[in-house]
Amino acid sequence: MSTITGTLSNEKGFSAFIRNHPLISYFILAYAVMWFFISPMVIDALELANVPDVLSSLSFILSSLLGPTVAAFWVTNVLEGKEGMRNLRRRMFQFRAGVQWYTVIFIVPLVIWIGAYSFIYNGAPFANLMANPSLLLSVFLPGVLIGLLIPSIGEEPGWRGFALPRLQKQYGPVIATLILGTLHGIWHLPALLTPMFDPFTLEGFTEFVLTAIATTFLYTWVYNGSRGNVWIAIVLHASGNAATQLTSELIPKDVELTGLLKVLDSGWINFIAFSIVALILLVLTRGTLGYRPEREDVV
Repeated sequence: MSTITGTLSNEKGFSAFIRNHPLISYFILAYAVMWFFISPMVIDALELANVPDVLSSLSFILSSLLGPTVAAFWVTNVLEGKEGMRNLRRRMFQFRAGVQWYTVIFIVPLVIWIGAYSFIYNGAPFANLMANPSLLLSVFLPGVLIGLLIPSIGEEPGWRGFALPRLQKQYGPVIATLILGTLHGIWHLPALLTPMFDPFTLEGFTEFVLTAIATTFLYTWVYNGSRGNVWIAIVLHASGNAATQLTSELIPKDVELTGLLKVLDSGWINFIAFSIVALILLVLTRGTLGYRPEREDVV
């Protein structure tokens, strides 16, 4: 009897904490769930133990699907119950959006990634795409379709569907974007320790987080412009990842960079390119990033 009473007390206490601190609760859960499920991959990568390949593969799948979205539904259920969860699900699959936003989410990532690396490689990636446009169908489009599931649908209902509207309401669009971009970037830390990425370095981690912050300005603008359409954010995430895959196919393999170009190619060009986009968006929107408080989706 005492055990049951203690359990109920703990549940009430945790629910009370979520109600009093929804954003903090969301980020704690988003980190905890993903970091838990990716831990076998990290343990294996650091050679702390011999992890079976099956478990490592399962770890990758679960960590890609479970994390921000699970946290978003968990906290939403406590705050708003079934109605709030239905609303979040509806926004996840709100396919109707202006044609302009579908154009943006497919074209802009390609322009940014291919444009940035064409600068480094003297126009070669762009020229290679013009010579092989079928790569858009054989590499980019499949990348988008796969990316919708892994990892976009496991992340964006949390980052954009839950956290962004609440952060904007509390801090405004610019500060909200800086907070979300920073926490989103750091959230990737365990993944950066696995073979999915290059060998971990402090410089590489710093560049990754700064790029995540800069990229988030584009996400915020698209989210606000599409009136809080989470589906558009999901597709943008998938399109961005697919654009990186396509760009890697377009980069010439027989060119050896030196000096500043080699430094830029190590990842800093990503930060510079998205920072330029962020500055352009801030100027064009006069710092609002399309945010309109009177059209707030979250009460």
